[in-house]
Amino acid sequence: MGGSTSVDDAFKWMLERSGGGDVVILRATGTDSYNSYIDELGKSNSIETLKIDSRDLANNDTVANIIRHAEMLFIAGGDQSNYLHYWKGTKTDAAINYLLNVKKAPVGGTSAGCAILSGLYYSGEGGSAVSVETLTNPYDPLVTLHNNDFLHPPYLQNVLTDQHFLARGREGRHATFLARIAKDWHLFAKGIAVDEQTAVCIDAKGEATVMGQSKACFIYTTAAPERCVAGRPLEWNLHQKALQVYELPAGGHFDVAHFDKAKAQGGTWNWWYVDNGRLVKSDNMIPKEKYVMVIHGGAGTILKKNMTPEKEAAYRAALKEALTTGYQAIQAGKSSIDAVEATIRVLEDCPLFNAGKGAVFTHDGRNEMDAAIMNGNTLEAGAVAGVTNIKNPISAARAVMEKSEHVMMTGPGAEQFAKDAGIEIVDPKYFWTKERWDGLQQALKEDSMKSKLDHSYQPAGKLGIENHDNKFGTVGAVALDKAGNLAAATSTGGMTNKKYGRIGDSPIIGAGTYANNKTVAVSCTGWGEYYIRNVVAYDLSALIAYKGLSVEEAGKTVIAKVDAMGGDGGLIALDKDGNAALPFNTDGMYRGTVTADGKIEIHIYKED
Repeated sequence: MGGSTSVDDAFKWMLERSGGGDVVILRATGTDSYNSYIDELGKSNSIETLKIDSRDLANNDTVANIIRHAEMLFIAGGDQSNYLHYWKGTKTDAAINYLLNVKKAPVGGTSAGCAILSGLYYSGEGGSAVSVETLTNPYDPLVTLHNNDFLHPPYLQNVLTDQHFLARGREGRHATFLARIAKDWHLFAKGIAVDEQTAVCIDAKGEATVMGQSKACFIYTTAAPERCVAGRPLEWNLHQKALQVYELPAGGHFDVAHFDKAKAQGGTWNWWYVDNGRLVKSDNMIPKEKYVMVIHGGAGTILKKNMTPEKEAAYRAALKEALTTGYQAIQAGKSSIDAVEATIRVLEDCPLFNAGKGAVFTHDGRNEMDAAIMNGNTLEAGAVAGVTNIKNPISAARAVMEKSEHVMMTGPGAEQFAKDAGIEIVDPKYFWTKERWDGLQQALKEDSMKSKLDHSYQPAGKLGIENHDNKFGTVGAVALDKAGNLAAATSTGGMTNKKYGRIGDSPIIGAGTYANNKTVAVSCTGWGEYYIRNVVAYDLSALIAYKGLSVEEAGKTVIAKVDAMGGDGGLIALDKDGNAALPFNTDGMYRGTVTADGKIEIHIYKED
């Protein structure tokens, strides 16, 4: 089990195979909290927790006999180096191996308990190894590996387990561990790496089933790394096919007894390799569609039951028009910057979205708009904020990028610059729409009520946004042109009833908008304060650059950070290879993609 929240189905699976007998929990620290938890999941004769935190206790005959008589054993999380120091070579060690190989009772472990349930294992002595450091120096002192000198689970003699795998970005360190095993012991080991809230349940025949919320990775090695030496970055390329990885979500099956690739069911194959200390994941084994543009029109409480067929059709038509505009620009050989600007202008001119013509109203009854654009090839960027009379703020942002020495301009100064740069200026009345005006009146009414719900997201006494929108209509676009250049653009009217000249994440480079040809282009939508605090757009790029995460994994990771702080929203991301990610934690997000061959997809609801 990969750690964090326990997987109920995995415990039920073990209990069923125990025949309802005696259950024993082992740990070196912590409480007996598993007792009541397991008791509620299924029938058992008894449940007992043994805290074995010394070699004396580990060599105690009574302790060893309790373990030997167990019909089910589970090793809790904690610090696996404690298990090594306290249990290895003791009667506890022998008792666990008796259950595994003679009595053949179900034995499991989570986190640290999972770490020691394989012949090859990482002990964690001295501290927890992390991907960046181990990839940079495979012989970092924290890389402490052991070879079949402790527990001996069936089928796992030449297997290395890992936990908290995707959640903590441990793919790089796992690759390093496997490289060290190949270099030092001349073993081409296998890996079973389990993410949090996920379990791999292996039956007596060696057939595994993944259970839980995320996925597990089954990893193959076939040759030693090209460079694995102290003080130098790991090089394990092998023509970009160093590690063959089968990523298996819950419900999938895998043959652990033989690691037979032909029997794998329900997952996807990928190649991983290490290029001068950087883990790279590719999907060359199964070609995927290459995307050239992704757009969004806001994320929030977007429910089908609240949408009329006519309005849904209007949203879909507007998103399709925007995508078609951007795609035609790319097909015509124009730059990704041209494509995202043209796309955003279509959305700004459409009153359905909270940008340009559809911008929401501030507390004072004004439309104040923000926009940003970034060139992934040059890392040049431009932004405007708090503008009231620029018809297409995204074009003003591009003008800031290309015609000024600056990155961001605000308010009247930005408006004067836009006018001087030849950007179309309109009367502020142009932005008035009845739907947005009615939205302000409703927000003012709720504001005056000072209802308890309004304050559920912030401490009492803070000034600012008390009623945040149920739907964020910010628009964004990311594109990859024929020259391989990325670009990102975002435009918004902000939040209904905002005060004090509030500015969100959209015009802030690295928070709501970011593009870098080496990694990814990103545009965000949501509660801006949380995106600013988490520097979401740049963080996603950094996870790809420094941890080697895929764009999908990086997207999920940054949205999870926003969610953990109490924020909501989503984002779109397009990496340098044309892989797209569109994660969000709300009920829906207006979003669309177009592939290199012109295939357009539009989605609105979470279930789409």
